[in-house]
Amino acid sequence: MQVRNGSPVQDLRPRRPHDDSFVKISLQRACWALGPLAAALAVPAHAVDQVTLTVSRLQTPQAQVRGAQVVMRLGSGGLSGSLRAASVQLTRPGAPPLHGAVLHCATVSLSGPYACRGGQFALRAGAFGAVHGDLATSYDARTGALTVSAARVGLAHGELRLVAALRPGRWQVRMSATGVQLAEAVRLAHPWFTLPSGDSLSGPVSLALRAANRPALHARIRLRSGDLNFSNAAGTVVSQHVAAALHGAVTERGGALSGTLVLAGSRGEALAGPLYLDLAAHPLALHVTAARRGAGALEISRLTLHERGVIDADATAQLALTPRPTLIDAQVQLARLAFPGAYASFMQMTLASGPLGSLRTRGWASGSLRLRAGHIERIDALLHGIGFSDPTASLSMAGLNGAIHWASASGVAVAHSQLSWQHIGLYGLAGGATHLTFLTWSRNFALLGGNVRVPVFDGAILIHTLVGRNLGTPHAQFDFNADLTPISMPVMCKAFGWPIMNGHLFAHIPLVQYRHHVLKFNGNLVAHVFDGVITGSHIRLDDPLGQWPQLYADVAARALDLGMVTHTFAFGSMTGRIDADITGLKLFDWSPVAFDARIYTMPGDHSSHLISQKAVTRIAGLGGGGSEVAAALESGVLQFFKTFHYRRLAIGCRLRNEVCHMSGVGPADDGGYYLVQGSWIPRLDIIGNVQRVNWPQMLEQITQGISHGGMKMN
Repeated sequence: MQVRNGSPVQDLRPRRPHDDSFVKISLQRACWALGPLAAALAVPAHAVDQVTLTVSRLQTPQAQVRGAQVVMRLGSGGLSGSLRAASVQLTRPGAPPLHGAVLHCATVSLSGPYACRGGQFALRAGAFGAVHGDLATSYDARTGALTVSAARVGLAHGELRLVAALRPGRWQVRMSATGVQLAEAVRLAHPWFTLPSGDSLSGPVSLALRAANRPALHARIRLRSGDLNFSNAAGTVVSQHVAAALHGAVTERGGALSGTLVLAGSRGEALAGPLYLDLAAHPLALHVTAARRGAGALEISRLTLHERGVIDADATAQLALTPRPTLIDAQVQLARLAFPGAYASFMQMTLASGPLGSLRTRGWASGSLRLRAGHIERIDALLHGIGFSDPTASLSMAGLNGAIHWASASGVAVAHSQLSWQHIGLYGLAGGATHLTFLTWSRNFALLGGNVRVPVFDGAILIHTLVGRNLGTPHAQFDFNADLTPISMPVMCKAFGWPIMNGHLFAHIPLVQYRHHVLKFNGNLVAHVFDGVITGSHIRLDDPLGQWPQLYADVAARALDLGMVTHTFAFGSMTGRIDADITGLKLFDWSPVAFDARIYTMPGDHSSHLISQKAVTRIAGLGGGGSEVAAALESGVLQFFKTFHYRRLAIGCRLRNEVCHMSGVGPADDGGYYLVQGSWIPRLDIIGNVQRVNWPQMLEQITQGISHGGMKMN
């Protein structure tokens, strides 16, 4: 210690026998050491005006200080002082080293509580760089009460204020920060906290914290940001320009923790997996009240979620926090899930790449949800006027109402579910008002009532059986059979964009069963069309939901009206009735790879048999003689006839390895085979000469002829 009074400086430093540069002292002893300073300053003012204490090294349980110097000055305004330290190393893990620390106190009190008032400090703190601000402290050696007050402290480009009061067994802290930049704060927090690689967080934030341990441990925190931005490396969690506020409070008493959390968002956008939030259009408010005793489960006694125009829900839950967070039990009450807000927030991101990605929706839903051990145990939902449609009008529903009741376990009592709608449309298929009653539990579904009528166009599907088991698993099964009551073909064709067909379609759908990835018809599929009957038998579909479905069937058509068929497909005019047989039909990925097909004049048909020039050239093209026949029809006597009489026709194709082996009515006299045998005068026979035809080329030729009203000639 040095005391200066205008005369030569007197060295009052205590001497130690071996190391006079080392002083190891506790905080209380340091305060006692100020006694000589007080005594020195108690002499007349004209005798002493400055006291200097130099310490080479000072160590406490909290810190190690090197190169410290305390200077006390006595002036007309009273006692002032300053403290300098070359370096300070806090013993707390991760704490940065402090260099060049300086503290100036405008007023120092050494009597009663030791105090520094009107102080200013500056230092360099590792990655924090230069830190400075205002500081005031007070310590009462009798009671052990310490107070610290700091203001205008720079932190992460913002400003910090701190007030702390400590005394034995009791403490209280108040802290606030404004203008803190999160990107900089994350950088400074690196020793204690790091974001996952590739994640970024930015934006200004303000903070207010109050904490105390009497009468119980209690803390309150308030965070607010007007421009919060975050993204993870995968881009699955993103927020942009979010304005949000968070308020929280925690209390600990007798080993039990309880707290509340309130989160509000009023601007910006956020994306988390399938969840999308437009906070400007739909402000969000979340309120949580929870408690935990010891190492027990976290009990959420109240969770309220309100997103304006989207959802109002309440929940209670239990979560086990060790060894990892696990949901034990939860009960959710959904007061309102409103569309279109719910569609935009919860569904559209998942459906964006599919046909349901731009629906127009309306209506609302309510209900309850029970979860246990992380799995849904029960759902009870009510639907109120749900409706949706897409811009292309390929999918629509209006007036969907009802109640859905589902339980995860078999054998649990479940109320009947009911659904009704006023209109439904699916890719041209239109249906009217319908009411369904059914049971659903676990992965099972059963339609109740029998003979449920579902309107389709001006007819209906009469469903006799619809049962599903183990749905959504590799062991899925279902049974279905129904009847299709007459539907006007012109109405259906117009809706699907098909060529207009006359007559009505009605059919019987036998029992259809799905087992072991195979869909099998246990009976014949019978349809009435073109004033005849088409029957499908031995129908089997392997792996219908897989990547490469395969269909097997035999098809027989009887007494089809050729006039209706050819008029529908712009094939050229023909009259009469035909039969057709397709055996051994195999489709791979919905394309034919094998069959034996034959179309022929119905035996015993006594109706008029006429064929137009256009139909003649089409049929001749199939047998390889299209160009010759076309030339013959444009010259000589034949050019004056638009139609011809025929006795019978037959066209056969045996498809193997993309080659169609052609046949007809029978062999022709000069070689080849008859496709059409003429009658009357002028008699016109159509003879095929090609025995093997490339099937893809033939299929393209037929398709183009039907689509464009013409056919390429070989």
